[in-house]
Amino acid sequence: MRVLIVEDDPMVMKLNVDYLTRVGDMELVGRCTDVTTALVVLERETIDVVLLDVYLGKRSGLEVAGWLRERNIDTDIILITAASETETVREARRLGVNDFLIKPFEFKRFREALEACRQRRDALDILSDQVDQQTLDTLFRADSNAPRRLNGLPKGLTAHSLAQVCEAILALSQDEFSTEGLAEVAGMSRVSIRKYLKYLANLGLLTESFAYGQVGRPSFSYRCLDREALERIVN
Repeated sequence: MRVLIVEDDPMVMKLNVDYLTRVGDMELVGRCTDVTTALVVLERETIDVVLLDVYLGKRSGLEVAGWLRERNIDTDIILITAASETETVREARRLGVNDFLIKPFEFKRFREALEACRQRRDALDILSDQVDQQTLDTLFRADSNAPRRLNGLPKGLTAHSLAQVCEAILALSQDEFSTEGLAEVAGMSRVSIRKYLKYLANLGLLTESFAYGQVGRPSFSYRCLDREALERIVN
């Protein structure tokens, strides 16, 4: 997803950027410190999600939310702010804000907010004439207790093999591992296990990195970010 961060505190901006890099399949389009610049970027760029502060100098970040609502622009908004007054919360609801994180916040909650936006946007992209209950639940219900998957697993993946991969990750003594090392533990081929690791990385449960070896073949390595979520998949 294409993300815009609107935050005037340099330390919080850095934290948002660092956290965003740990969530799979996210593109940071811009960093803005004020309302005026944010609106310029939103006019020029297609943005899927805005990570938005409320206190932005003498102006309110909710002006950005109102601007998007007036123009019916399909951009999700996650407020990340110290503003927790009832009036602010009510106004955020009225303006269609998708989620609300109070500073200070943890990475797990940050990731869940972005993953919920991704799930809703994915569901909207594949809507058919007849919508099933699972898709409607993805669109209208908030459940952050476990990673959600739309309409089951992607084509070619099975729940049994996914649980097998998660179990192998949990059996490792370290959070960092390679594709080859995990394939040996799980008893699966390197090609097969890569599909499941990519899926878990897209869910934000793993980070993925790679380097080119001596023969030019990329070597992928991973770090586990949420062991509890992997345990829920296994169980």
